[in-house]
Amino acid sequence: MTGKILGFDITNNTGTVSGDDGKRYKFSKVDWKESVAPQKETKVDFDMGEDGTAKEIYQITDKVAENNDALMGLLAIGITFFFGFIGTFVSRLVLAKQPIEKTIVPTLIHFVITMLALIPILGWIIYLIGTGYYMYKNYILVTTDSYALKNKYA
Repeated sequence: MTGKILGFDITNNTGTVSGDDGKRYKFSKVDWKESVAPQKETKVDFDMGEDGTAKEIYQITDKVAENNDALMGLLAIGITFFFGFIGTFVSRLVLAKQPIEKTIVPTLIHFVITMLALIPILGWIIYLIGTGYYMYKNYILVTTDSYALKNKYA
């Protein structure tokens, strides 16, 4: 049967799956067969146990969404490379869907790094390293669904 995780309590190692049949099924961490922790809204495939609980739970991966994330990540790299700090702003605000208050600080830092490019040699090196860093971070922010990672400033 398929469904999605409604929630998972890490203190009790228990959670609830909403089956496609409209019923809810309890499960424990022992029944989760993936290496990553169960997360809310994750699509899953599971067997129903004799006691009415979810057993043998596996995450269903969406290949189209994964490919879309990779393309958006490459777009974030390109925008950051060609437009510098403006690319960082657009990548984080539009592509990663971060709130404006989490977008401003990294954009200002990238702006300062860009201004250092006016200093010959040392400034250029700092600019290349800084822009490379923001290209990488923007890629990660766009391609990752992790809530914790999307709430970091840098």
